[in-house]
Amino acid sequence: MKSLTRYILMLLVIPNLLLSCNNFSQPSGPETEDVNSAEDPSGEIMEETPVAASEIEFQTTSEEIREQIGKDENESEAKKFYAQRNYAPAWNKANVRVAFLEELQKADSEGLFLKDYYSDEIEELLKTPAELKGSETALLDLLLTEAFFTYAHDLYYGKLNPKDLYKTWGVSRKKMDLQRLLQENLETGTIAEALDSLKPKHQIYRDLKESLEEYSELRQKEEAHEKIAEGKFIKAGEKDERLPSIAKRLQDLEFLSENVADSTYNDRLQEAIKKFQKEKGLQVDGIIGNSTIAELNMTAEQRYGQILANMERWRWYPRDLGDHYILINIPQFRLAVVKEGDTVRTHNIIAGTRARQTPIFTDTLQYVVINPTWTIPPTIKAKDIIPKVSRNPSYLSSKNMKVYSRDGTLIDPQKIDWSSPKAKSYTIVQRAGPSNPLGQVKIIYPNQYLIYLHDTPAQNLFSQNQRAESSGCVRVENAVDLSGYVLRDQEAWNEEKIRETIASGKTIQVKINQPIQVHHFYWTAWRAGDKTVFTEDVYRLDKEIYSRLLKRD
Repeated sequence: MKSLTRYILMLLVIPNLLLSCNNFSQPSGPETEDVNSAEDPSGEIMEETPVAASEIEFQTTSEEIREQIGKDENESEAKKFYAQRNYAPAWNKANVRVAFLEELQKADSEGLFLKDYYSDEIEELLKTPAELKGSETALLDLLLTEAFFTYAHDLYYGKLNPKDLYKTWGVSRKKMDLQRLLQENLETGTIAEALDSLKPKHQIYRDLKESLEEYSELRQKEEAHEKIAEGKFIKAGEKDERLPSIAKRLQDLEFLSENVADSTYNDRLQEAIKKFQKEKGLQVDGIIGNSTIAELNMTAEQRYGQILANMERWRWYPRDLGDHYILINIPQFRLAVVKEGDTVRTHNIIAGTRARQTPIFTDTLQYVVINPTWTIPPTIKAKDIIPKVSRNPSYLSSKNMKVYSRDGTLIDPQKIDWSSPKAKSYTIVQRAGPSNPLGQVKIIYPNQYLIYLHDTPAQNLFSQNQRAESSGCVRVENAVDLSGYVLRDQEAWNEEKIRETIASGKTIQVKINQPIQVHHFYWTAWRAGDKTVFTEDVYRLDKEIYSRLLKRD
């Protein structure tokens, strides 16, 4: 990055050097001093640059651009761009060119990599800009255009396609006309502003830029620490030879003020372990198992990769989440209701297991069902219910479940051959009641995944820190209160009316009038104050994203 900065600087000051060569009465010393003073020790461009920078122009022709384009057999945004402008060069003006190169150097701070944007090729051409021939300036023009489109795409859409990584991905994005964006901002000289407009404006993303800078330094300074071996679980009062290493690691991570461990798992060490488990989204039981060991073994390099993965995710998400929305973070097992930028309420949630993941998608609330029945989803029916009925014919009646044919006719389950493939074609419905897993309410936003928010009779599960327990739907703690919130603009459905309806046992559907969006998102790193918080990557996605980010197809 520093070397490219140096070549940008050379591009700025070459006209001054050329002027001094043509004016023999003027000493060359001051110009040399200006060149040296223009770059600070960090390699960044100083705020003051020569006025003559705006006068540097390359004389590239349309014919030279057309010739360079002809050497590229692939269809690209750049080819379309030049064809639309009759192959006129785009970057002859130095002030526009320099503004773009300075903005491009910020790629690393955005969680991207400068090398992905033709920086080596551009740097090579800029070593001697005054000596470039027409074909070389045409190549430079083309490289700058390719770099713009690639960088702009990655800032707005992300470098990776989330559908290549997620089994289910339902977050749509508005398309951006990058051709028009470049053309308009070349004319106005506002390339930097154009690129800035593509970046996510979410506070979490902006905060992660600070975390990225922090961990970029930490990974360079970090000394190798002893990797703690996995093994049998360690419980309070037990002895284990790994405990001194565990205590040392907790001290390094600032969860212990001093190393308090010998080979016995004492109270102070257990207190530190519980604090560590809570922050990392693990089960807070004070037992040192392999999940806790894995988090303790995470290096600054791995955390750096985790931050990059999360910044990439935020490039995938919509730039505008709406004025009033529900934001779910699956790994954090947390739901927040946000209105006009303020978080007005939060709820603990239970999300899908790694085998039955809660999908990533966005939709809009439609209605609340009080005393819901439960139509068994196809996967649960095939994998859970039918095997249980095959073993125990009275299972359905014990769970207050009814069976219906495709035309809605009630069927006697005793007359069904549950070992037959046809068994999967029947609809199984559990009536409302204490044993219904949907609890007292469900909040619906119709979607292709058959996912919704709902209550649960198993309230004890919310006391756990690690809550990947569902078959994909989102169980909400205090779901009745959340239902009251989304219906609060309707006087007929105040809290008292909702409670009365629940007590009646009748299944009632109530339309939601407020336009409230629901965002099922996934992120495992964020800032709290001046500290970066990491939680367990429950679906094991971060490592794969980081690995792919390091590559450029």
